[in-house]
Amino acid sequence: MPIETVASMASAASQRGAFIKAPASPGISNDLLSKFRLSRIDDLDILESGAYWPQLQPYFIKPYFRRLTYQLTARSAALPGRKTTLSIRGAGGLGPLDIAYITDCHAATMFVGDGGLPDYCLTAVNRGSLDYASPTRAETAVVSPTVGVIYRGLPGTQLRAAENHERLAIWIPAGNLEQGLTALLGDPGHEALDFDPIINWSTGGGPRVRRLIGLLMEELTSPHSLVPNDLATRSLTDLLVYTLLQSLPHNYTARLARAAASPVPRSIHRAEEFIRANAEQPLSLHEIADVAGCSVRSLQLGFKHFRVTTPGAVILQARLAAVRQALAGGEAAGTVIEVAYRYGFTNPGRFTRQYRAAFGESPADALRRNSVRRTRR
Repeated sequence: MPIETVASMASAASQRGAFIKAPASPGISNDLLSKFRLSRIDDLDILESGAYWPQLQPYFIKPYFRRLTYQLTARSAALPGRKTTLSIRGAGGLGPLDIAYITDCHAATMFVGDGGLPDYCLTAVNRGSLDYASPTRAETAVVSPTVGVIYRGLPGTQLRAAENHERLAIWIPAGNLEQGLTALLGDPGHEALDFDPIINWSTGGGPRVRRLIGLLMEELTSPHSLVPNDLATRSLTDLLVYTLLQSLPHNYTARLARAAASPVPRSIHRAEEFIRANAEQPLSLHEIADVAGCSVRSLQLGFKHFRVTTPGAVILQARLAAVRQALAGGEAAGTVIEVAYRYGFTNPGRFTRQYRAAFGESPADALRRNSVRRTRR
C-alpha cells in the first residue's frame, strides 16, 4: 500500500475506470490532500483487517483507533482476481486533532468496536451520503453534504456509507472538550458530554461550525500556515472546542445559558477550588462551607441553582478527574485499584462504572493507552 499523491491516485483510478476523480467541492481540495498521508486500498482483506493503519502514521497512533473497522456492504463488488480501488484513506493533524479523509468506491460500513473511543468525531460529507446509527438512539440519521454529524465513539456506533462517497472527519480528544466545559462552567459534573448528533449546515450554529472547518483546512494548506506554531495551534484547537460547545446543542447547553445570564457567586468558586485541591482528602460539607464562607444550606442551594448539581457530585467528579490525571501523568505507581483507593474509591466495580460514565473508557484502558504513549516518547 504505497503512499501516493492524490493526483497520481486519481490518474491511476481513471485509467482503471474507477469513479475516483479530483474532488469537485472546494471543501476537500487537492491542495488539502497533499498535506495528508494517503493510502490507496485495493485489497479487501487489508481494508477489513485495518492493516493500512500504520501507513497513516504519524497520525491516528492512539491504539484505540484500531477499534474502528470497515466492511464492504456488497462484498461481491470487490471483483475477486481484479485489482480495483476499494477505498482511499488519508490522515492529517492539527495539534491534538486527528483528521481523516475517507473516500469509498463501494458501499461500506464503519463500526466502532468493543471498548469504543473516548474521542468525539465531527464529520462533514463532501459527496454521497451516509447513515449514522448510535447505540443510544433508536433512529438512524442521514448525513449528506448539507447535514453534518458529531458523535462520541461509543461501542456499537455505525456509519453506513453509500457508493461514491467522500467525507472529512475531525477527531477531537474528549479531554479538550472537557477542559473547555470546565472553563465555561467551573465544574460541569460527571455526566459525559453528549451532543445532539445532527448538524444542519444552514441553520442554528451549523454555519459557524462549517466556516470554522473551512478555516482549519485553509490553515493546513496555506504556505504561511500557523500550524507549525504550537501556540497558534492551541488557539485554533480552543477556537474549535468553544465554538462546538457554544454553537451546538448538547446536554450542558441549558447550564451554559444560565451561567451566561447569572454570574456564579465567589463562594461557589472557592468551594470548587478547595474540592479540587483536596480531592485526595476526606471532605465534609461543613469544612467546604467554612472555606467558601457560607452555610451548608447556602452551599447546597448555590450548587443546585448555579451548577445544577450537588456538592457530593462535585467531590466525585474532582476525585475521578484526579485519578484520570494520575493515570495520564505517570503518577500511578501501582495498579489502577491502588490509585482509586488513594482517592477514596473503595468499591472497584462501582469506581470502574463511574469512571467509564465520566470519560467514555475504563481506567485500565486509560492506563494502558498512556503507558504506550509514554513508551513511544
